[in-house]
Amino acid sequence: MTGRGYQEGFYNLCQSVREPASRQRQAEKIAYALTHYVDRDLSSLVCLDIGCSSGIITSALAPLFLRTAGLEYDDVALRAADVAARARVQFLRGDAMCLPFGDSAVDVIICAQVYEHVPDAKRLFAEMYRVLRPGGLAFFSGPNWLFPIEPHYSLPLLHWLPGPLADRYLRLAGRGEHYYERLHHLWALRKLVQPFAVHDVTIAQLQRFYLSRGWLRLFRSVPTTLWRALLPLLPTYNWILLKVEPAPHNPPRSRPLSTLKAMLRR
Repeated sequence: MTGRGYQEGFYNLCQSVREPASRQRQAEKIAYALTHYVDRDLSSLVCLDIGCSSGIITSALAPLFLRTAGLEYDDVALRAADVAARARVQFLRGDAMCLPFGDSAVDVIICAQVYEHVPDAKRLFAEMYRVLRPGGLAFFSGPNWLFPIEPHYSLPLLHWLPGPLADRYLRLAGRGEHYYERLHHLWALRKLVQPFAVHDVTIAQLQRFYLSRGWLRLFRSVPTTLWRALLPLLPTYNWILLKVEPAPHNPPRSRPLSTLKAMLRR
């Protein structure tokens, strides 16, 4: 258990979550992952977007699915959802660590840049596993603690500092009063998603969407093997998580990519 409450006022604090163009670009990346790395008919599936904010991304993804729900704790963000979003998405105010759904209730979960904003990430992933149907999948993206630039405030080393020093740094930079987010490195994130089978699409997404812009094109010739070696240092991760219920008395284990692809085609 944790004594941390939810972060207050993030929607007003973070400009990027209010920018339609930025959110649409994020939606395109998620849609690409779901339609190119998952060999299923999404149009018959029920999707839940956890931490949907004002629903820009959720609304953009909704045409892919039979039904789509967006869950958000910040009431200010939910009230900002526009008419078009409300026509496509069922919005719910709720706690990501205690999802208002029964067991095995949804087919697909979107959990994009959310884990660092909840009081207890372990409970978040446990709830995701619970509400997914057997064979269900989740698109997960999240920042890496080892990357030296803090992603929400673009301040170097902010997330590496002890709490009081991070708060002071944030105030001196004029970016806020309290640094709330808690980032994890690759190995800690792998431990959090241990119940799932993981299809890591980080490098594929990086090569397609990030290395085609501006000066980053210089890195397009870097071989995939080198990117794999650099994986623990990359700024963010993109994974397809598959709910595979273990056989009795047999713990979940990592599976080869060929096996995961076969599972995702079912």
